[in-house]
Amino acid sequence: MLGTKQRKCLELLVSGKFTQKEIAEQIKVSQQTICAWKKNAEFMQEYNGQLKNAIRSMAAKAFRTETELLNADSEMVRLAAAKDILDRAGFKPDDNMNINIEPVMIVDDLKE
Repeated sequence: MLGTKQRKCLELLVSGKFTQKEIAEQIKVSQQTICAWKKNAEFMQEYNGQLKNAIRSMAAKAFRTETELLNADSEMVRLAAAKDILDRAGFKPDDNMNINIEPVMIVDDLKE
């Protein structure tokens, strides 16, 4: 079971606002203690869970931002946003596309 300082450390780590040194100073432990905690499976499992939850909570905002980039002035930005959205939706380009095209016969039926 994680202690109070470990939980506070996790909260500060997940926030992404502080360096490990700053976190150590805030919770009054050494940086080496935080390094040791990061080697603990329970600590890292909780960290990964909290980080995933934080990312999930920002996903809708990130998607809205990317959708807005489809209207950007820069053609390159629009293309990158469109490609990323399509990739994430599973529409990846297929290098081995089989396209069967029937030969086209051009007939000159215009009479002078």
